[in-house]
Amino acid sequence: MLAYSQNEEKSRYHHQPEINQTNLVYSSTKGTLKYSLYANAGESELINMLPDFSFAGYKSGGVALPDLPVVKILYPKPGDNREHIQRAIDAVSQLTPDSNGFRGKILLKAGTYEVSDSLTLKASGVVLAGEGQGANGTVLRATKKAKHTLIVVGDGASRLPKLRHTSSPISTKYVPTGAVTFSANNLLDYSIGDTILVQKTPNLAWVRKLDMNRYDWSPESFIIPHERIITSITNTSITVNIPMVDAIKQEEGGGQVVKIRSQRKTKNAGIENMRLVSAYAHDEDEEHGWEAIALRMAENCWVKKVTAQYFGYSCVTIDKRSVYNTIEDCAMLDPKSQTKGKRKYSFYIHSGSFNLFQRCFTKGGRHDYVTGSRVSGPNVFLDCLALETQSDIGPHHRWATGTLFDNVQGGDIRVRNRKDSGTGHGWSGAQTMFWNCISTTKKGITVESPPGSINWLVGGRANKYLGNGHRELTGSEVTPRSLYLAQLEERLGKAAIDQIATAPQQDGTIFDLLEKWAGETPDTKETGTPPAGPSPN
Repeated sequence: MLAYSQNEEKSRYHHQPEINQTNLVYSSTKGTLKYSLYANAGESELINMLPDFSFAGYKSGGVALPDLPVVKILYPKPGDNREHIQRAIDAVSQLTPDSNGFRGKILLKAGTYEVSDSLTLKASGVVLAGEGQGANGTVLRATKKAKHTLIVVGDGASRLPKLRHTSSPISTKYVPTGAVTFSANNLLDYSIGDTILVQKTPNLAWVRKLDMNRYDWSPESFIIPHERIITSITNTSITVNIPMVDAIKQEEGGGQVVKIRSQRKTKNAGIENMRLVSAYAHDEDEEHGWEAIALRMAENCWVKKVTAQYFGYSCVTIDKRSVYNTIEDCAMLDPKSQTKGKRKYSFYIHSGSFNLFQRCFTKGGRHDYVTGSRVSGPNVFLDCLALETQSDIGPHHRWATGTLFDNVQGGDIRVRNRKDSGTGHGWSGAQTMFWNCISTTKKGITVESPPGSINWLVGGRANKYLGNGHRELTGSEVTPRSLYLAQLEERLGKAAIDQIATAPQQDGTIFDLLEKWAGETPDTKETGTPPAGPSPN
């Protein structure tokens, strides 16, 4: 179970084989997961089901990150290394990919590389790697005296265009959360394997039901895309690959299906095993490295064993509807910028779905594990630790849906109606699950449920619990320890867990090791693997 002292900021975990289950999802006598249907806030019909979050991550979860062969080796040069590194990226990007779409790895040998501007990696199958994320490993030092992103993976100019004459209205009166099958009209142009957007098309009644009209929410600005793939189809119904994470109701405006052709061009690319440092003038400097790494329109990419230090905004930002990416064994340390809005978002999903953050660490951030507006899931933060936090963990504003915070420990943890905060943030999220999370601050955990939707707190510990959301089994560790890993094992088997989870994750001892690691590496001989146990890839 979880051991927690309310007189200390730190929380220490140890594992205890208690059976403490919620009816939302529980293990049957045969060892399989069972789900109970639930009603949304203000409703009585038991029709919704907790969604399967396990589709988040590289290759839709359960697949080890690949280890590409080294095809180019670089050493640090005196002065600016930007062109030195960018030329190597461009050269490897021109290589012919193998049958798996891989081109190869560029290895930056240990040492410090001054970098005067952004590096861009657009080609698929290219990895930029170093020899350790500690101070004596491979260090890229961002020297530009202006806000910028040090490494961009992907192409933010790409779009997901819809195809003509393929918008089909959903005819099911109530598509519940957790559903994979629903009815729609005009399906002759659709086929198995098509990529579609399932869109809620809210009306003014939905906005007023949430009381968001007072904050200038408009129906047309909340037509949120949920990207899916058709796995089965008839003349009148569609089955998709991943459960829905937001209910679609005709009385609230209904929804539609839109066929699209993906234009994502950056796949199977990665950043590995290095330390990224921003040069700064003073603790509130606003003109220096802002994001260490940004993924833009990236698919099946990864960032692993990367420590970012002194950047004003984030270690990793996922943006431009990036999908199926994994961020693991990464750390954000000591951000340098003003402590106010739009700053210090350590690990941030600005736009994207099916993304997994695991075994990450932060120190000194504001919103350390966070989503932006209208982010549709499932997205997952698993086994992540935040120390010296200065604001809250959770969805930040304007209706992010289907986010799982699974064994996340930090300061305030909240999903709520933020009302007129910022520029009218309103309801920050729906179908947000806090599973076995720990808050170490006086404000504790707040979970509020929007009318017609729901947010959950299951297990975990805090000094205080606030809000009208679904809350149960607080003050204890719920079984299974990790919802994401349990759902992944149910879907793909134990072998899938072994591919992506370390032994300390599986035995429940991960957090003591995360705190000891704290984003550092002992010496130059280290490979950057935190003492949380070697990554299984």
